Amino acid sequence: MRAAAKYVIPYDAGVIVGVNGSVARREVTSGSDVDLFFLTTRDDAEAARPIQEAFRDRLRADGVKMPAHGGVFENPLSVKDILSNIGGDADTNAYLTRRMLYLLEGEWLHDRPAFENLREKLIGHYVRDSLEDRKLCRYLLNDVIRYWRTICVDFEEKTADGDKPRAIRLVKLRFARMMLYFGGVAAIARTDDDVPAATKRDMLLETFAMPPADRLTQAFGDAEMEAPLAAYATFLNAIDDTAIRDALERDGHEGLETIEYQELLEVAREFRQGLQDVLVGPEGLRGRIGSALLL
Repeated sequence: MRAAAKYVIPYDAGVIVGVNGSVARREVTSGSDVDLFFLTTRDDAEAARPIQEAFRDRLRADGVKMPAHGGVFENPLSVKDILSNIGGDADTNAYLTRRMLYLLEGEWLHDRPAFENLREKLIGHYVRDSLEDRKLCRYLLNDVIRYWRTICVDFEEKTADGDKPRAIRLVKLRFARMMLYFGGVAAIARTDDDVPAATKRDMLLETFAMPPADRLTQAFGDAEMEAPLAAYATFLNAIDDTAIRDALERDGHEGLETIEYQELLEVAREFRQGLQDVLVGPEGLRGRIGSALLL
């Protein structure tokens, strides 16, 4: 996709192209599509639409599956849309989602320097020089928590209609979305060190450039993450199986009655318990990151 972007998009077009989802997390399965996003450094975001469509056409010709319509990144956006409205009444679910996806799983396809510069600016907003050396990056942690809770609330609202497949969405929530959330927690856990704000920002930049699974092992260690990551691998293998995925994608609550869903539900419990064990061990909550998740 980076090669296609280089072929289709002029480097001086003022356009950042990135990708979210399973592609960005290095978790592509047989049912994966590509969640692209287009940002422009210029005032008129719509001016980037012809470039967006040309790139999408090129990827379709290469056999790449595009996502369904209606996502928060469907239309080109100005960079200022990502940087603006952090907190306050104007910070809608759409703004929160764009911002968090960019930080937690975004990966560049075109104009890497501009992509990384935007991530640096976002982190700089959350981790200011006034942050004391001894303190955790709670401002950012609170937004990550808020995003996770928003996902959970939105799930119930979006699946309230009995005709929509519920099982596949619930499985993704309990695995992929929880992994995304916990990957954010892991990145922030690294900032527990007694170091200046600038060093904390560097830590976050380094960590957010990794797939979420790698962040977990970096923050908590290979041994502690072995069980939850094994459960997560079971999830990825399951949804890569066409027969299992078809069962999970049955309409309404029908998928919830399948043996495929019931088996994955047990694995999801193991995954959640494994993550919980990382934070709450025999001696109680793990450092400041554990207590910060509660209060």
